[in-house]
Amino acid sequence: MKGRINYFISFGSFLLLYMVGILLPLEVTPHYGNYMSRVWNWTEILILFCAAYYTFKARIFQLQQAVTALLLGAVCLAALFRDPRTTDILMTSVCVMMAFYAACRLYDLADVENVSLHQGIWKSVCDFGLGALISVPLAFLNVLYFSFSRQVHVENVLHCAVFALKPAISEEVVFRFFLLAYGSYLLHGITEKRFQNALIDILLIFPHELLHYPDMFLQSPFWAVAMCILGSLFFGLPMAACMRRKNLQMAVGMHWFIDFVRFTAGF
Repeated sequence: MKGRINYFISFGSFLLLYMVGILLPLEVTPHYGNYMSRVWNWTEILILFCAAYYTFKARIFQLQQAVTALLLGAVCLAALFRDPRTTDILMTSVCVMMAFYAACRLYDLADVENVSLHQGIWKSVCDFGLGALISVPLAFLNVLYFSFSRQVHVENVLHCAVFALKPAISEEVVFRFFLLAYGSYLLHGITEKRFQNALIDILLIFPHELLHYPDMFLQSPFWAVAMCILGSLFFGLPMAACMRRKNLQMAVGMHWFIDFVRFTAGF
């Protein structure tokens, strides 16, 4: 019961932060150029504090997992060559490192095995590639949507491939890998498995999806709700299923290819 209460408190905290981020005038925080970047960054900070708490609570140090966390955060820094928001990217990189390591500790605390942590380099590369392969239809569906309002303009393929690693790694680690571990830890004592799975799926899909539409909610709430539902069905649900039923590597590969194609098309 306590874990379930903490789950709803956590989800409610996110929704409260989301509403404040939308209702607070943007001029109050001139660092942010739009509502999405502000709410997104605030959510990362919220998860960062949560991850730090459970990292210190576990009081266990695993060198290999710490090194992996550092490497994942370092890869996200590659976005600096294209995106001028240095502070936000540094915050994201720190959040990725802390969220990955904390997730490893949460899986231990929940006594839940996560196969992502036991893959070799070759198997990880293969799963990444398989994730990219199965995302091909979704990638071109995504580009088709953007092409209705903007013209396709082919960008530097190599730069786009590198830059796409940042959202793929950061979003899958922070908003799915960590939240899967967090949800599994909080709901570990629930015997109704369908209810438990439904709550975890909600945690893996809706916070991440909502973060894409703060500005749209202010302009057209109806269209924002419609896009949130469609985005959840076509992108959020497949990636969440990939994370839960396969592993982090495959989910990152799936996310990477979708963003890679979009960036290459100039969107």
